[in-house]
Amino acid sequence: MRFYGRNEEILALQSFLETVRRQNVSQMVSVIGRRRVGKTTLILKAFENEAVPFLYLFVSRRVSEADLVQAWLTEICRVFKLEFAPNLSSASEVIRFVMSLAKDTPCVCVIDECQELKTVQPSFFSQLQHVWDLNKDKSKLLLIMSGSIISAMEELFNASSQPLYGRSSGQLLVQPFLPSVIKEIVLTENPKAKPMDLLAVYAMTGGVARYLEILADEQCLTLDKAIQFIFSPQGGWLRSEGTIFLANEYRADALTYSQILRAIANGATKWNEIQSLSELQISAYMRRLENFRLISKRYPIFEKPTSRKARYSIADSYMRFWLEFVDPVPLRALAEASRWSMLINYCQSKFSDFLGLSLESWFRSSYLEKGPWFEVGSWWDRTGEYEIDLVAVDPSEKRIEFGEAKLNSEKFNSIKLSGKVSSFLEAHPQYSDWTISMKGLFPDDIL
Repeated sequence: MRFYGRNEEILALQSFLETVRRQNVSQMVSVIGRRRVGKTTLILKAFENEAVPFLYLFVSRRVSEADLVQAWLTEICRVFKLEFAPNLSSASEVIRFVMSLAKDTPCVCVIDECQELKTVQPSFFSQLQHVWDLNKDKSKLLLIMSGSIISAMEELFNASSQPLYGRSSGQLLVQPFLPSVIKEIVLTENPKAKPMDLLAVYAMTGGVARYLEILADEQCLTLDKAIQFIFSPQGGWLRSEGTIFLANEYRADALTYSQILRAIANGATKWNEIQSLSELQISAYMRRLENFRLISKRYPIFEKPTSRKARYSIADSYMRFWLEFVDPVPLRALAEASRWSMLINYCQSKFSDFLGLSLESWFRSSYLEKGPWFEVGSWWDRTGEYEIDLVAVDPSEKRIEFGEAKLNSEKFNSIKLSGKVSSFLEAHPQYSDWTISMKGLFPDDIL
């Protein structure tokens, strides 16, 4: 699959290199994003045409510091065409050496999965602080620290107690693709794709670049082919991603986080419902899941954050799919027994119900991405009797649009939506004199 999107992120990275060139000082930048979102590919793309030395240094927690240093020095010798490598014993000394090589010529150095250096050498970041502070003003290095364990990366660069706090010139958060890019990918790689194919790919991948790439390379960018691929021996890698993601991000506490996610996926959307299913106090766990965008805490639009109307949902579309169709024990047992046809039939029979929330999510994201809408959300009343899938607000024109998402357009009832809007306006009479529009939101509208 060719490279898609990321124009703003590429320009941001290139601007940091331009600052190095213009100011003749080093810059440190952190690049953060979930597994498989495309951080490394983005970085490589940003600098592919830059006439500067480019170092890519990878970190694995499974190697010793001596082996890591040797691998890094081999790469440095290759890029800088050095006949002999210096005799260095620590990773921080390697960075000092790179900064000396960049004394006269700008250089880009990427340390990928840099958070793992804390396992390889616990004192690395303290040592790097010293090296950086002494050498940044007399070298021309763009040091890009990239990592996929978001919690560790946030702590490394944003916690005041950490050595690198305040050293970073910028932080780039790489998000999954927005609906417009997902649509471009699907229609470019599969021009015959239908609306339900696009919606299914969105629901299964959440816009994560590597997941989209796998389905594209396997020519499985349709609803049926994607399901058949995921529930096959070849789809094992994609099925395992949920387990690996939780194990990497939450490690010792992975089981607790999994229990909370399963509770929300199974319909526990209110705090007391989720808490009642756990023996532990869930406050800290819930905040962390929110911070790293695995769950979202939603309020009816225009409600204050203190409202008791808050609802929780799985924010990561891939994780929502994984929790529904891969993670449950009976489905794991079928996969272990290679009962692929049963899994495919089960997923196909349940998938329409699953796609309903995905359709709502698509439209809310799409409205936010384009058009004049300043705020986009959903609304429900205190009793839960009335609920509106989409409320989009354009205050400059005093315009507000209400939408009801339906997989089957024949089930859309404009009179029923009008009644819900009347209830909304009773709760928010200040919008009664605005221009009001109402519409059904169907899969055909996403193409």
